[in-house]
Amino acid sequence: MKILLLEDDIALNKSICDALHYSGYSVDVFYDGNDVIDAIDSMYDLYIMDINVPNISGLELLQLIQNQSKNAKIIIISSNIDIQTIKSAYNFGCIDYLKKPFHLEELRLKIDLHFSNLSENLKEIKLKPNTTLSKKERRFLMLLVENKGLVTTYANIDEAVYENKTMTLDGLRALIRRLRGKLEEDVIRNVIDEGYCIL
Repeated sequence: MKILLLEDDIALNKSICDALHYSGYSVDVFYDGNDVIDAIDSMYDLYIMDINVPNISGLELLQLIQNQSKNAKIIIISSNIDIQTIKSAYNFGCIDYLKKPFHLEELRLKIDLHFSNLSENLKEIKLKPNTTLSKKERRFLMLLVENKGLVTTYANIDEAVYENKTMTLDGLRALIRRLRGKLEEDVIRNVIDEGYCIL
């Protein structure tokens, strides 16, 4: 899992990064809100952000990220215990809010809580050696995994994978052909006139 970490306290940033690396996660670290803006286009599975950071606050970044991808998962870490700030963070789309100081194990538990089922399902899907996924391929596969056993409709795919760009059925079929070619086993099922699923 790929994580973006925004924390301007150098010591805390390093502690969190080390703990996440120890748990097997890939982490890109940032100390300044402006630097995160340039990285938003990257495909991160999770954003962990402080609120009070230089140049642009975590709450502003939270809104920017949500505007770009409504499926983004964001955990706010902050010493700010003002209830209005906490409410704003949840209203803007964060999935959790950790009040500083917190134990690093609590952060790992929060991540496991939100990603355990997804991680287990992803382990069952094997890519061919030396294969990488494009942003759209990864989004599509993650969407299917999150809804394993259910039909992911064309409307769901349009919103989550293509977002503000126009989805065509020909383009979607080409995307799925490329993705199937990268999988060790074809687990993607076509549900006629409805969408796709993984059983």
